[in-house]
Amino acid sequence: MKLLSLHPGWLAALVSIVAAGCDRGSSNSAVAPSAAETRQVTETGQVAAKALMASLGGQLKGALQSGGPVEALQVCQQAAPPITSAAGAQFEGVTIHRTTLKPRNPANAPDEIDRAVLEKMTKESSPLSTVEWQDGVARYYQPVMIQEICLKCHGAPASFPAELTAKLADLYPVDQATGYAVGDFRGVIRVDVTRP
Repeated sequence: MKLLSLHPGWLAALVSIVAAGCDRGSSNSAVAPSAAETRQVTETGQVAAKALMASLGGQLKGALQSGGPVEALQVCQQAAPPITSAAGAQFEGVTIHRTTLKPRNPANAPDEIDRAVLEKMTKESSPLSTVEWQDGVARYYQPVMIQEICLKCHGAPASFPAELTAKLADLYPVDQATGYAVGDFRGVIRVDVTRP
């Protein structure tokens, strides 16, 4: 068996080419996104996140007013997933997710990319939206901060009525989403935009 012999300069060039082909970079796509693409994703993400907040927020506020935190919890458990899906379906090539480092619903637990973004945002005094690219999909992350109304279900557990504590234990036995104060970073709305 005869081995191919390469000039050291050619060998270095070949290794460089192979390494470049393996290094997918932070965008994980063949062509890096342009500033215009990132701006478009940001605009789409902002509109989609706002649509979700308006729809879901309206339902939760209505439930709080009519039946208190227990009813709002029911809306969150039953209606939030379809409301989230419907908000994304309004836009072509868009899906919406909600995720956090302290999920109430295990289905909202972060994946590896989400976790890195969330951990970075927790270290910021005022988290800003950001875009991450992964295999032709742009992930727009919109931070969600705790407001006064959120404390009814996400505040100090000792302040919860017994009925709410029992319902949380029943619906979400591994709930991690309590103990927040106004202004705390809660998590993100992630808007996935498929690259054309």
